[in-house]
Amino acid sequence: MSTDLRLSQRIDERNDSFTAATKKRLLDQLPHLETESLEWLIMEHYQFSFANVGLLSLARDCTAKLANQGVTVELQRNIDEEDGHAPMYRQGMRNIGTDVDERVEFKPTTAFLAKVRELSAPNPSRALGTLYATETAAIFEHETFFELCREVAERRGFAYQGSLIKKFHDIHLDEGVEQGHKDGLAEFVDVDDTAAPGTGEKIDKADLEQGAYEAIEAMETWWNALLEKVLTPATKH
Repeated sequence: MSTDLRLSQRIDERNDSFTAATKKRLLDQLPHLETESLEWLIMEHYQFSFANVGLLSLARDCTAKLANQGVTVELQRNIDEEDGHAPMYRQGMRNIGTDVDERVEFKPTTAFLAKVRELSAPNPSRALGTLYATETAAIFEHETFFELCREVAERRGFAYQGSLIKKFHDIHLDEGVEQGHKDGLAEFVDVDDTAAPGTGEKIDKADLEQGAYEAIEAMETWWNALLEKVLTPATKH
């Protein structure tokens, strides 16, 4: 990984290596996976969506300790945009025959969300890196689950075009919500605020980078557990 790149680009490079491989690994097998397996994956992804506003809120409160208050303002903007999206996800799936509330706990998902909470506080620079990494990976996740949700809908005889679940993913992709979140945080990932006014903490680039890479490692561990379960033929849900 080149050290000549901006910090956001170095994080993106690490994130892209994980997301591209994961997306290919899953989508290459999509036609061969049972509908039950696809439904299960969607239920697990919903847990991240459901937790998202809480994680953003934790990081928002933590980053209020920074001298550069723009980070907190940007995280609040993200919260405002994400508010109400999890219920939309739940209803969209119900409309095509899946009740995400019937989900049984999968311990790697619980561990993953606990790790993101841990990284989102109390160190504000680490929290910024963590949220930058997870918001960046969210683009890949919506691209992937757009395809999974379409596959489930079509297998069950529901029209995907015009559906609420397609609208949910379109908001985050075509309407630019996730790209906007990534770009908005990138400004602070790359900023030099060593001379920033204010009495709060300066952004520590080493802590920021550590938070981003730890978050990516946590996402990779989680996704490996998800794919190991669904790509193993003998696995029962």
